[in-house]
Amino acid sequence: MSRATQAELLEHRIAENSASQEIDLATWVFERTQVRPGDAVLELCCGTGGQTLSLLNRVGDAGQVVALDISREALKTLTSKAAKSGNRLTTIEANLDGFSSSLHKISVKEESFDLIFCAYGLYYAVDARQTLQEARSWLKPQGAIVVVGPFGPNNKPLFDLLRASGVRLAEPVTFSSERFMTQIVSPWGAENFETLSVRTMVNHVRWRTPERVLNYWQNTTFYDAEKRPAFQELLNSHFVKHGEFVNEKWVMLVEMSRGR
Repeated sequence: MSRATQAELLEHRIAENSASQEIDLATWVFERTQVRPGDAVLELCCGTGGQTLSLLNRVGDAGQVVALDISREALKTLTSKAAKSGNRLTTIEANLDGFSSSLHKISVKEESFDLIFCAYGLYYAVDARQTLQEARSWLKPQGAIVVVGPFGPNNKPLFDLLRASGVRLAEPVTFSSERFMTQIVSPWGAENFETLSVRTMVNHVRWRTPERVLNYWQNTTFYDAEKRPAFQELLNSHFVKHGEFVNEKWVMLVEMSRGR
């Protein structure tokens, strides 16, 4: 959690993925997520604004985005990026668990949002199902909840090389990376909404130098400095044979609407 909430590390992770990914993640997400001019959006785990800026562009001058994150540093970075958004953006420093009190403090009423959106972060909740249930109380009757995250063999090429180097990947890391979306988000959505839409894609990230791979890894939540020499040796051997390292980002988008 300490590394997960550091804005600088997050920015580096995003940069390394964005610079080398085949499919622009934000474009893919918002081609499949309906955000209309004038909408009110609540974004959970906004981080440094990887998707927040796209949300602001789509709600337009008449819309509103309330962006929530536990990291004050990340929110400062977002505010700087969105300096021209005026009063269309409200940032809230709050934990995912029991975040409603923070919305009440700024006089937001329940059932206020057309869209509740969370990308890559819901798995940090102590009880994600409870967080989703809480989020639902803030959704307008005709609104939608959209959750984006990794699933399946996500990061497999990188994880395989790390394990071969002696790195132990903690259970919370593998669960959030591989099983969270299919075991928590999708079942909860099916239980609570009449309409459940699931979209997936595989995004290949092509790193052209060992330094790019190392820079990504050392900014992740699963970095192990002690195992770096062994990993670097295997990584260099990989580049001699293949000339690049191709990681795979398996992405799932779950959209839930028409609550039961």
